[in-house]
Amino acid sequence: MSPIYRLQAAKEIKNEDDDDGWDDITTSTLPNSKSSLSDDRLSKSQELARLQDQMAQKQQNQGSLNNYSVDSLGPGNGGEEIDLFIPIFTLVSVIGFTGLYGYEMLRLYLRGELYLPWEN
Repeated sequence: MSPIYRLQAAKEIKNEDDDDGWDDITTSTLPNSKSSLSDDRLSKSQELARLQDQMAQKQQNQGSLNNYSVDSLGPGNGGEEIDLFIPIFTLVSVIGFTGLYGYEMLRLYLRGELYLPWEN
């Protein structure tokens, strides 16, 4: 059986109602007139204008916040608290592991089991 014949047979067996995952575009979903394209462009331009207005308002609000002193707002840009979990965890970990390393070095040295390459 040739590969072309198998492909044609598979197409004939396939049910039209099965969803193959490919969004087949039918002629009913295609825009059929220039008016639908112009409506789409009009709605997109209106959305763009609305988003530009929102961005301008945000910039004006940020400009008014910059007039206040940073000390009155607290840490950060908007006065929110800074999360100190990571810096504190890092500091405790470094101090803890340094102490553990020092303790093991001292313990091995006192038992005479510490190997130093410059001592023969």
